[in-house]
Amino acid sequence: MIKNYFNIALRQIWRNKTFSLINIIGLSVSMSLGLLIILIIKEQYLFDRFHVDADRIYRINTAALRTDGGSENYASAPLPLATAIEQDYSFAEDVVRINSQVNGDAVFENVTVPIHGFFTGPSFLKIFNFKLEKGDINTALSSPESLILTQEAAKKIFGNADAFGKTVKIKGYGDFIVSGILEEIPDNTHFDFEVLTSTTALPVLEKQKVVFASLQNWMNYYSGYVYFKLKKGKTESEVNTALAAISKKNYADAKFETRDKGYEFYLQPLLKISPGPELSNQLGKALPELVSIFLLVLATIIIIMAGLNYTNLLIAKSLKRAREIGVRKVMGASRWQVFLQFIGESVIFSLAALVCSYFVLQLLKSSFLKLHITKEFAIDLKEDMGVYFLFLLFSVAIGILAGLLPAAYLSAFKPVLVLKNIIGSKVNSKFSLRKVLIVVQFTLSLMFVVCVLFIYQQVQYMLSVNYGINDKNILNIRLQGNDFEKLSNEINNISGVKRMGAVSHSLGTFSDWSSDYKRHKTDEPFVMRDFRADNNYLTNIEVQFLAGRNFQPVLSKETETEVILNETALKSFGFNDAPSAINQTVFADDSVQLQVVGVVKDFNFRPLNYAIGPLAFRYRPADFSILSIAIEPSAQERIMATIEPIWKQIDPVHPIQYKMMADELQEAYTTSGFLDVLKILTYITFLAITLACLGLLGMVMYSTQLKVKEIGVRKVLGASVKDITVLLTKSFALLIGISVLIGVPLGYIFGNLFLQNFAYRITNTVWLVVLAVIITGIVGLATICSQTIKAAMANPVKSLRTE
Repeated sequence: MIKNYFNIALRQIWRNKTFSLINIIGLSVSMSLGLLIILIIKEQYLFDRFHVDADRIYRINTAALRTDGGSENYASAPLPLATAIEQDYSFAEDVVRINSQVNGDAVFENVTVPIHGFFTGPSFLKIFNFKLEKGDINTALSSPESLILTQEAAKKIFGNADAFGKTVKIKGYGDFIVSGILEEIPDNTHFDFEVLTSTTALPVLEKQKVVFASLQNWMNYYSGYVYFKLKKGKTESEVNTALAAISKKNYADAKFETRDKGYEFYLQPLLKISPGPELSNQLGKALPELVSIFLLVLATIIIIMAGLNYTNLLIAKSLKRAREIGVRKVMGASRWQVFLQFIGESVIFSLAALVCSYFVLQLLKSSFLKLHITKEFAIDLKEDMGVYFLFLLFSVAIGILAGLLPAAYLSAFKPVLVLKNIIGSKVNSKFSLRKVLIVVQFTLSLMFVVCVLFIYQQVQYMLSVNYGINDKNILNIRLQGNDFEKLSNEINNISGVKRMGAVSHSLGTFSDWSSDYKRHKTDEPFVMRDFRADNNYLTNIEVQFLAGRNFQPVLSKETETEVILNETALKSFGFNDAPSAINQTVFADDSVQLQVVGVVKDFNFRPLNYAIGPLAFRYRPADFSILSIAIEPSAQERIMATIEPIWKQIDPVHPIQYKMMADELQEAYTTSGFLDVLKILTYITFLAITLACLGLLGMVMYSTQLKVKEIGVRKVLGASVKDITVLLTKSFALLIGISVLIGVPLGYIFGNLFLQNFAYRITNTVWLVVLAVIITGIVGLATICSQTIKAAMANPVKSLRTE
C-alpha cells in the first residue's frame, strides 16, 4: 500500500509540473529558515548539559530593587552569600564562588599575551565537569599562587612546551604557578575563561586595591557569581525560603546605592541559562530566550505560509482529482485510506523540498554568520548526524501538517456527488477556504512590509541625525592600559594631526559611567551619567558652551576640582539657569567637592533609545581609556598607517584598536542588534511576499485554466482583451484589497510598538504605510496580470478546440 501511495505521489508531481514546482519552491525556501532555527536552538539548548548532575546545579541571581519602583535582574551575586549558605543551611551539596576580575597580561620569559578568567575555588572543578589533563582536582586551586590554564591559554603562553609547574606573571596581580591544565573545553558552555586562579589570592589583592572588594562585601553584586549543587531530596522552595531570609538579615540596616532600595536573590537552573532571560552582567555568551523565541516565531509564520500554499493549491486542484477519489471510494477505498494517500503525497512533497532547502540553508548560513548576533552569542551552526535526523523529522512533520487539511477535505468527498460533478460548484464558490488563505498570506506580507519600512526608516534616522556635537574627522584609539601622555607625545608630531584629547568612554554609544551627585553635602544624592575628559576632547567634539569655560589646560592629576554640566543637569541640581550655576559648588561620590566652571548645551551623549539626561564632564586622567585625535580629512589613511608602527613600539602585546568616531556611533546600533533585526525581517518579508505571490500565481493559473472555454466564447462574441483581463483579475484584486484593510492597521500597530523603544523617533509614518500598500499591491497585481493577460490574449479558436 505504501509503495502504491509513493507511485501515485510521484505520478501527480510529474503530471502537474508547474504546481509541483511552485509548491516545492515555496516549501524549500521556508523550510531552509526552519532548518536554520533548528541549528541555532539545538546548539543553544545543549549548553552545559555535559556537566554531571546538571539538573541539580543552580546559579543564584540578584534582583536589584530600584527606588522608582522598578527592578533590574543580574546574573551576578555578592560572594558572602556563598558563605552564608555553607554556614547556616544544608540544602547545598557544594557551593562555588566565582570572581570575574582576572583580566590582564600573562608574562612568561619573552612572551606576553592578554588573558581573562576567574578567581574560584576547588569546588568549581567538583561541581562542573571541566576535567584536568594535568594536576590534582583537590589541590589545583588550593593556594594563592595556583593557576589553571586551558589548553588554548597554555599554547598561547608556552607554545608546545610543558606548562605544568612553570611560573607565570600576570601584570598587576603577581606571580602564579601553573598547577593544572584543563582538557579541551566544550564549546557549548556559558562559561568564558582562559585561566582559573584561587579565591585565596583575593584578600591580598583587595587590600592592595588591585580588585574591588568582594569576599566580604554584600554591596558588591557586580563582580561575583555563586553556583551550587542541590542535595538530593531538597527542593527549590526550600532554597528560595533560605535566600529570602539571607536577604532580609543582611540588608536590614544597609546603606544602598542611591538608585536602590534593596536586593533579593532567586534561583536560575544551569540548564536554563542559555537560552535564558535577558540579564545584566551576564557571564559568558548565553543566548537570550527572547532572541530564540523571536526567530522561532518568524520561522513558524513563514512555514505556515508555505503550508497554506500547498493547502490552497491542492484544494483548488481537487476538481481534477474528485473523480479519482469517487472511483476509489466506489471500488471500496475507505475515507481513512484516501486520507493516508494525500498525507503520503504531502510528506513526499516535503521530503523533496527538504533536499532543495538544504542547499538554500548553506547560502543562508553564510549570510547569517556575518551578523553581529552570531559573534555576540557564539553561534557556530555546526552540523552533525543528530541535526540531520532532526531535519528529517522536521520535514516529515511539515508534510503531515501541510497535508492534514487537504487530506481531510478531499477524503470527505461523497462518491455520488463527485460523479454527478456537484463538487465543482463548492470548490469555486464566491467564498471558499482558498480565498481566505490568500487573504491571510497577503495580510501577513503587508504587515511585514510595513514593519520593515518602519524599522528601516528609524535606523536611517538614527544613522543620519545630528547628535549636537562634532563626530567628523575624529579618530579614537583605545589606550588599553597605556599611558595617554606617552602615546600622545609620539603621535603629536604626525602631519595632519590637529589636536589630541582624552575621554573615558565613547560618546553616543551604550558605554558610560554614572555617579552619585548632590548640590549640598546634606542633600539626598541622585544618579547622573558622567564622562571623564580633558579640555582638548571637549574642543574636538565642539560642545557649545552656554556659560562659563572649558577645563583649564593644566589641572591636578590627583585631585579633582572642576566639573562641566549640561542643561538638563541644571534642573537636577536646582540651578535656575546656566549663568547662575557658574562657580557654584556641587558634590560627587558623596565627598568630592567640584566647582561648576561651565555649562554646555544639551546633546545626545547616548544612542537615540534614550532621552537626553543630566550629564557631567569631569577631569580624571586615571580614568582615560580613549585617545581622541582631531585630524585633517585628507590625511586620515596616512595618519592611521603612521600610527600603527608607533603603537607597536609602545605596546607590542595588544593589537591597536582604533575607529573614527562617526563609525563608532553607527556601530552602537550594530552591537545592540537593531541592524540585525532589520536584516532578518527584510529577508522574512522577502520570503513572505514570494510565498504569497507563488500561492496567488498558482491560484490564478488554475482559475484561468478552468475558464479557457468561457474566455474563448467571450472573445468570439466580441469581448476585448481588456474586458477579459478585468473579468479575470477583479476577484483576485478584491482579495488583495481585503488584505490591505486588515494588514494596514495591524502593521501600523506593530511598527509603532517598535518605535516606542526610542526616545527620538520618526513621526511621519503615514507615507510608509502608503508605500507598503503600493509595494504589496503592485507585486500582487503583477502576479495576477501575468496570467490573466496571457489567458485573455490566447487564440479563441485553439481554446474552443481543446478538450
